[in-house]
Amino acid sequence: MAGNAIAYAAIGIAAAAIAVALAASASIMQVQDQISGLVPAAAEPQTREFYLFSEVDESINEDELGIPPDKFSLEEITVNRGDRVVIHFYNLEPEETEEKHSFTMADHYQTHNDVDASDNKTIEFVADQSGVFQYQCIYHQPTMSGNLVVLSP
Repeated sequence: MAGNAIAYAAIGIAAAAIAVALAASASIMQVQDQISGLVPAAAEPQTREFYLFSEVDESINEDELGIPPDKFSLEEITVNRGDRVVIHFYNLEPEETEEKHSFTMADHYQTHNDVDASDNKTIEFVADQSGVFQYQCIYHQPTMSGNLVVLSP
C-alpha cells in the first residue's frame, strides 16, 4: 500500500507540474501577443511627411566660437525602408539677410536643395536603403546637420 501511495503522490506532483507549465506558457503567449500589438510586423510602406525649419541656437556665440549658430529643427528623421519621405523645408531667415540654407545628403540618397531666405522647398524620395544617413546644410557646418534613420521592416 505504501508503494501505491508513493505512485499516487508522484502522479499528483507530475499533474501539478504540467498544470503550472501550461499556465506559464499561456501567460507568455499573452505577453507576446501584447508586444506584437505594439510593434506591427512588416508594415506596408507609407508616406511620411515632416516639417523641417532652420533655427538659430542662441547659446552659440559665433564670434567667440567660430562656428555658426544655425541648426535644423529636427536632428533626426526616422522612417521605415520603403516609405515615401516628404520633407517640407523652410528657411526662416529674414529675406533681407539673403542667407541661404541647404538640405543636402551624400551617400545613397544624393540630394542637394538650396533654399533662399524666407523661402521653402519640398523634398521627396523613397527610403529604399536601411541605415543612418546624414543630412546637412553645406553653408553652416558643423552645427546644421541631422540624421535620416531608415529602419528595416
